[in-house]
Amino acid sequence: MIRAGRTARAAAHLVGIVSALVVLASCRVDQTITLDVTPKGSGTVTVLLVADAAVVAKVPDLAADVRTDDLEKAGWDVDGPDTTDEGGLRVEISRDFATPEQATAIMAQVGGQDGPMRGLALARSGKDTNSTWTLAGALQITGGLGAFIDKAGADLIGGAPFAGEVSDAGLEIGEALGIEFVASLPGKIEATTGAARATGDTGVSWRVPMDGSTIDVATTAVNVDVGASVARLGRGVLRFLLVVWVVGTLGLLAVVWWKNRARTPRL
Repeated sequence: MIRAGRTARAAAHLVGIVSALVVLASCRVDQTITLDVTPKGSGTVTVLLVADAAVVAKVPDLAADVRTDDLEKAGWDVDGPDTTDEGGLRVEISRDFATPEQATAIMAQVGGQDGPMRGLALARSGKDTNSTWTLAGALQITGGLGAFIDKAGADLIGGAPFAGEVSDAGLEIGEALGIEFVASLPGKIEATTGAARATGDTGVSWRVPMDGSTIDVATTAVNVDVGASVARLGRGVLRFLLVVWVVGTLGLLAVVWWKNRARTPRL
């Protein structure tokens, strides 16, 4: 069972730390959300948060502030926080799913009520050997830093966290915070609004806009399992040959029996 409430609170805390960092000039925090789907419909949703060395230098106790207990209790795997080669900090959380419906539910957890992932849904149609995959939904951040805190927290502190400081400093959220969504679907991408990944990577990606605008993630992929199709055809041919062999054998036995019967003298 997917416990959305606990996961949303834990994720809000994790991203809340990130939102606080946008007030630090020259600092950068990047978040990558990845949907990786296998041909069977299972897969993994991964969220990677990376704070650069400037963030760690200004907040040396950042690693201790990252609490992931609730995420682990809610079924997420947590890797980190760890120090990067450049002196920054990374935290990766991931959760496996068995069906497209579970993937949709997990993405809803990651997005939360006001998060960047709006109504993302994964679906599959067709047969196992010839299936069509569709990804629908949108990416959007509204309310500035208010998107990174739940309503209860906003009511408690009287608004979005650090909104005044960001405004006074003349900063834009996009200058300090980047969010990328990556989807890797089985088969060949037939249509997408995303950008192709590097050579050898079958995924497509989108950068979440920070100005309140919306990006449609409509994507369609077709997966044809050639090996399974050939194997199925081969089984059909073998079955046909077996029937021919059985019929032929029975026919031959019938002919032999008839000839022997004809040669047998009658008393």
